[in-house]
Amino acid sequence: MLDDTAQRLNERFLRQIPMTRHMALEITSWDGRTLRMDAPLSPNINDKGTGFAGSLATLATFSCWALATLLAERAVGVDCEAAVFESDIRYLAPIRGDFYVLVAVPERDAVHAFDKALKKKGRARLTLSASIFEQGDEKVRYRGRYAVRMRNI
Repeated sequence: MLDDTAQRLNERFLRQIPMTRHMALEITSWDGRTLRMDAPLSPNINDKGTGFAGSLATLATFSCWALATLLAERAVGVDCEAAVFESDIRYLAPIRGDFYVLVAVPERDAVHAFDKALKKKGRARLTLSASIFEQGDEKVRYRGRYAVRMRNI
């Protein structure tokens, strides 16, 4: 179930980041604790008939970007900009069908420190992890570090 904030973010990235439209990425669930984005295999397929590694990396990176943006804007109540500055990805098994990513809000202490820095300095950093699944089986693990700042800072 999507709240208005997640729906607006879906519309925002489809408008601002054309690649998401081509890949057919969509936030399909946000409950305040876990964000889910789905993607069909067909526009994200490689020459072997499996999920293209670049699409999988993009989905993982993008889902964490979306969560960082949601958390930041929830904390300060204004538009924020997020960017990944470091990441690591592990491809555990090929993907042969439609897939989805789950990214959870980090532990409370990390979110508190993030919120505090963002409110005090107008910028903060956050480490997020995501997993990509096909029919409930984990296929990819991702970890990224994100820099976030309030717009116009």
